[in-house]
Amino acid sequence: MRNIFSSEYGVFIEKEGNNKFIVSDNVGILGIKRKVVEGGENEFVVQVELRNIGEEDVLVKSMVVAEFLLTGKVEKVLENGWGQSSFSGYRTQVKETKRKRIILKRDQNSNSFMKNFGYLEGSMVNEWFTQVVFSEKNCVFGAVTSADQFTQIYLKEGKDGLKVRITCQLDDYRLKPDEKLVSEKIALVWGRKAKETLEDYADLIAKYSKTRSVKNPPVGLCCAYYFQGNIVSEEYLRSQLRSLTLFPGKTGLKYVEIDAGYCTWGDWLEINNSFPSGMKVMVNEIRKMGLKAGIWCAPYVADPKSNLYKQHPDWFLRNKSGREIEGRLSSPLDLLPQFSLKVLDPTLPEVQKYIRKVVKQFMDWGFEMLKIDFTYPVCFSDRYFLPVTRAQALRMGYEVIRSTAGERIHLMSAISQLSPLVGVVDSARVGIDTLNPYVSKIPFFGKMINGYMFKESMRNNSARLFLNGKVWINDADCFVGRGHAGLSKSQMSEQFDFLKKYKGSIWIGDSFKTMTKSNLDKYIDLFRKRWGK
Repeated sequence: MRNIFSSEYGVFIEKEGNNKFIVSDNVGILGIKRKVVEGGENEFVVQVELRNIGEEDVLVKSMVVAEFLLTGKVEKVLENGWGQSSFSGYRTQVKETKRKRIILKRDQNSNSFMKNFGYLEGSMVNEWFTQVVFSEKNCVFGAVTSADQFTQIYLKEGKDGLKVRITCQLDDYRLKPDEKLVSEKIALVWGRKAKETLEDYADLIAKYSKTRSVKNPPVGLCCAYYFQGNIVSEEYLRSQLRSLTLFPGKTGLKYVEIDAGYCTWGDWLEINNSFPSGMKVMVNEIRKMGLKAGIWCAPYVADPKSNLYKQHPDWFLRNKSGREIEGRLSSPLDLLPQFSLKVLDPTLPEVQKYIRKVVKQFMDWGFEMLKIDFTYPVCFSDRYFLPVTRAQALRMGYEVIRSTAGERIHLMSAISQLSPLVGVVDSARVGIDTLNPYVSKIPFFGKMINGYMFKESMRNNSARLFLNGKVWINDADCFVGRGHAGLSKSQMSEQFDFLKKYKGSIWIGDSFKTMTKSNLDKYIDLFRKRWGK
């Protein structure tokens, strides 16, 4: 590893309309230095510091923390993507990551494929962390802090060995004269046992990012997306609660979460007629069952037909060109306008005030868990009210929720980029949806789609398992045990076995009203194995 200590580092900037890479020994424009934050026998942590020593502003695109060569035969490599639904899994060789241009675009960080941001042409692109396994050793590279910048690890094999470039993106930050910036802290961990190096890396994240510790991962009923889509109602919720009374003390549930369908997206406090008694009444009924109430919300997106968007169009993100930022309800349908959502600017004071109002009302109604969804499009912007990076904007959005909800509320993320959430959320979805309920009953097609989704989800959950319990509680989405859901018996058994072992959160995606005795017995066995009872 000696070549890492002498590796190149520097910064990509834009000056007078031209893109430049300034290396560590350059003088006159920027002062650049790298320091070893921590060093040990099998690991060390480094960070780059940047200061504008000139007299004019400098547009900073990204910092290169290290660039070096590794030798040896690569046996496998962990490719890790940007968001919870991005590919995360092991490859048998270092292969070029292809940029998605039509479908699944939200799964990739577009800046990571731009040369002026440090993209290494023809490389495998990893976000946040990666692991390279050689015949006699393995290495883990990744950020142990992640609040301010997205970190990339580029890998490219050549005649001389494996080239590694580690960058932290500043997203065209305008650095003023005498102003200083620091990169994220980057760890390099090596050893013989692959699992141990990942565990050691997770320990370093916990150390430097002050992660949250949740002793009792949530076990709950997801009501009601995985059974019938975004059609939740007071009637459906009551039917679930009545059914639960038939199994006193057996289910092991701690939470009941109310899913999407209770309002127009964006108008989170304007509850529709599907809940005529109101949310507070229903929360009290959940509490009477000895359970905690949770609610799903996508606070930073809004339906174009919502009152929020109609009344405050200036609250929503636009790019420098003036074009509105849009999120999509379904990643494969990135280009269809009918699936578009408008995206709030989490750095705008008026937006923060509105989000606090929503969260406070949820607390007043008695909710004790918030599932925060569809925050990924916040990171598609190149302009915010405040001069921040995309990672900072996303984190700020979650911090507003956390500071308002307080410490006793369980905060869970869903469809989102992952690294900026470290230290803010209690649990995080780390894979895609288990299945799509809208296609479940369509012959052949439903089985094909849901079978594919299940494989993608299980691979991501397995690859990111080392984060569980150290960085946050991993959320492997819902267990669906009913027939005719598009999953094979072997797939249901695979997920069942996985959930018994991984000790993260468990959510049930079936209806207790229609549950068979055999499925109930399976759930009870799952909870018994999970809690050791």
